[in-house]
Amino acid sequence: MAISDVSDLRQEIADHLESYNLEGKIDTFIQLAEERHKNEVRIQEMLNRDALTVNDRYVSLPSGYLEALELRLLTDPVTVLEYLSPHVITNYRRTGTGKPLYFTTHAQFEFDIDTDQSYSGEVIYYKAETALSDTNSSNNILSRAPGLYLYGALVAGAPYIMNDERLPVWTQLYAAARDGVNQAAQRQLRAGPIISRFGSVVA
Repeated sequence: MAISDVSDLRQEIADHLESYNLEGKIDTFIQLAEERHKNEVRIQEMLNRDALTVNDRYVSLPSGYLEALELRLLTDPVTVLEYLSPHVITNYRRTGTGKPLYFTTHAQFEFDIDTDQSYSGEVIYYKAETALSDTNSSNNILSRAPGLYLYGALVAGAPYIMNDERLPVWTQLYAAARDGVNQAAQRQLRAGPIISRFGSVVA
């Protein structure tokens, strides 16, 4: 069965789990797969480029932010900031005010120094796909690699089906689908420059 939308996905999951009578859990399994996608899946279609005003040591993250690919300040001279882990940036914190050189992320963007002015910037980042629902029947991950949803949801049902001999196969199929799309995305990034267009990034 071809999986083109959330209805197809629910039916396919139900078919695999028919003997367990878990139909009422299917949307939960899909939600758990989506949480896993946020941590593990990075495809080209998830890349966004947004304007960012840096006017404090702490700045709010864009909606749906997962991971930064690049953050730069456009105020002359253009400065590409270096990412540091939240632990390491503590060693680079500067007193006073100035132009940031480093950043990290947690609940917010954090910079190594309080800004001496408002800087116009931009951030290229991976943005979470809109969750599947009756009003959002598909997204880029489902279109690109429906196996990530199918096998991710089936594996999420492991507490209910722990003795099913198919579980290791589903786990391997999910991992293969994940690694395949991530590797393809990395090849696309290396193939050429990213073209600037606010709201999206194209390789």
